[in-house]
Amino acid sequence: MTRLFQFILLLLLLTGCFKDPGKPNRPDTTADDYNLTGLVEDSDHRPLPDVVVTDGFQCVKTDADGRFKMKSDMEKVQFVSISTPAGYLPAVQDGCPQFFKRRSELSLNESVWDCGTFVLYPVSNPDNCTIIFFADPQPRPSSAGMDNIAYHSLDCCDDLYREMKDVAGSITDRQVYAVCLGDIVHGIVDLYEDYIRGIASVGIPVYNVIGNHDYDRNAPDDDAGAAVFESYFGPRNYSFNIGKMHFIVLDNLIMSLTEEGGTLSAYEHGLSDDIWEWMMADMEHVPLSTTIMACSHAPMFRVINGSESSETSKHGGSTNSSEGGAYGYGDLLDAYEQVHAWAGHSHSTFNYIYSSTHRHRNVQVHTLARSTGDLYTNEYLAHGTPRGFTVVEVRNGSIASWRFHPTKYQSGIFVGKQGQPDYIWRDWDYVNGIAVMKDTGEGLDDSYQMHVYPPGTYTDTDIYANVFLWDPSWKKPLFIPEGGTPITMTLVSDKKRHDWAETEFRTFYHDHYTKLAEDGYDAVDLGTTTTLFKAPASEHGSGTVSVKDRFGTTYTRSVSW
Repeated sequence: MTRLFQFILLLLLLTGCFKDPGKPNRPDTTADDYNLTGLVEDSDHRPLPDVVVTDGFQCVKTDADGRFKMKSDMEKVQFVSISTPAGYLPAVQDGCPQFFKRRSELSLNESVWDCGTFVLYPVSNPDNCTIIFFADPQPRPSSAGMDNIAYHSLDCCDDLYREMKDVAGSITDRQVYAVCLGDIVHGIVDLYEDYIRGIASVGIPVYNVIGNHDYDRNAPDDDAGAAVFESYFGPRNYSFNIGKMHFIVLDNLIMSLTEEGGTLSAYEHGLSDDIWEWMMADMEHVPLSTTIMACSHAPMFRVINGSESSETSKHGGSTNSSEGGAYGYGDLLDAYEQVHAWAGHSHSTFNYIYSSTHRHRNVQVHTLARSTGDLYTNEYLAHGTPRGFTVVEVRNGSIASWRFHPTKYQSGIFVGKQGQPDYIWRDWDYVNGIAVMKDTGEGLDDSYQMHVYPPGTYTDTDIYANVFLWDPSWKKPLFIPEGGTPITMTLVSDKKRHDWAETEFRTFYHDHYTKLAEDGYDAVDLGTTTTLFKAPASEHGSGTVSVKDRFGTTYTRSVSW
C-alpha cells in the first residue's frame, strides 16, 4: 500500500465517508432514537459543546446545550467517559482523574439511561504545562523472594513518588500532569492501594495505562483480568486533550492463560476488535493536524532490537489483513502530522525516529526504563538508566522539550543477606538517604543526563559515555581532552553496548545469589544499551564530555584518569 493510498483511505475514514468492513453499521442517533444521555458542563454550570463522549464502543459529541445522546448496547457498556477537552480537567480523586461514570452510577428512566452531569474545571494557563512520564513502578510485597536480594520495591516506589512531588511542587505557574505507562504492580493487585496512596501524595492528576502485570492472574480471560484495574482507575482505553495534543491511552496486550487451568500471564501484542473499533471511533473526531500522544504499556512501533513490535499482531502497527478486513493502528496514525508513541514494558530506555522515507516517518518512539531500577534487585539502574522519569515541557500547546529526571532519594535500607556491592562506578553516594555526586558534592539533579567512564573501564583504552535519552536528533557527544581538540564520539553498536555501572552490580548479585543465576540473571546484559558512545583517549589525562540535545540544551560531565 502506497503512502498516498493510505492517506486517502484514512482521510475517507476520518471524515466519515468510508465504512470499514469490519466495523458494524449503526443507525445514526436521532432526537427520538437513543437510550443513553447526559450533560457536560463547566464548574460554573455553563454547557460545553463539542465534547467527545464514548460508551467504550462508539463516540458522539455534545450539542450546543452540552447534552449528548447515543444508542448503546447497554448489556456491554461498563463505562461512559468523556475525552476531556483542552483547557479543562475533570475532578481528581486520590490522584486519579474522574473522567468516567460507571454503569452502576447511571439512572434508568423509561428505557433511557441517564449519566447525569459531567463537570469539568477550567485550567489556568492551559497551553503551558509539565507532564511527567514514568513506567513500571512494579512493586512486590516486601516478603517476596526477589524483594529481599537488595532493596524493597515498595521503598523504591515511595522514593519515586517523593521525587515526583518535588518536581510538581517546584512548578507554580502551570498545571502538572503525570502518565504511568503500566505495570503499576507486579501481579499482586492488592498493591493498587499502595500505588494510589503514593500518587495521591504527589498532588497532581495521574493518568494510568494497564500493563501485563496489572491483570488479576487468577482471572479466566482478558476482560475479567482487567476488572480489578478498572475498579480503581476506570476504563482501560480512553482519551483526553492537553493543548494541541490528543492523548489516546490503549490496552495493547491481549492476555490469555498460560495453559489450561494456568494463570492469566500469557499475552500477544495488538488490539482486540472492540478496542480497535473504539480507537477508530475516537480518532474520527481528531483533526489530522493534531499531535497524537499514543500511550500504551508495550511499545506500539519500533522496539529495542530493531523490529516492529506489532508487525504481525492483531490490529497492529502496520497494514495487515486481520479479522474483518481492518487495517492496523499504524495506518490510522500515519495520517497525522506528528505522533509520539510512549511505552514502558522493556525496562530499557529507547528513543527512535523513523527515516523520512519510512511509512511511519511522522512517528517518534519513546520507551522508558523501569522507574524503580533493576527488576530483580530494585538497584539504582535499569539497563543503564538510573531510577527516574521523563519530564515533558509543553509551551503554546505543543511539546517544547523533554529531559530525564533522576530520583535522588533512597529511603529504604539494604536488606540483602550477602552484603552490598562495592559501587566503584556509581556516580554518587547516599548521604542521609540523598544522592550526592562524588565529583562535585552537589545533589543529584536534572544536570545528570549521562554517565561517563574513563579509559580502562571496558576492555580497551577508549572513553565511554552513556547518554540516557539520546536519539539521532541530538548532536553526537564530544569528548574534549584538556588542552586538546574535540573528538566526536562514536555510537557503540557491538556486543560491548552494556552500561558498566550496571554490569558491576549485576556481576555481584549473579555471583552471590545462586537462584538469580539459575533464573538467567546475567552478569552482563549485553546489547540493550543503545545510547553508549566511545572515543579514543590518551594513556593519562582529563577532559569533558559534552552533548547537545534536540532542544539546544548542552550537558557536560568531567572525567579524569
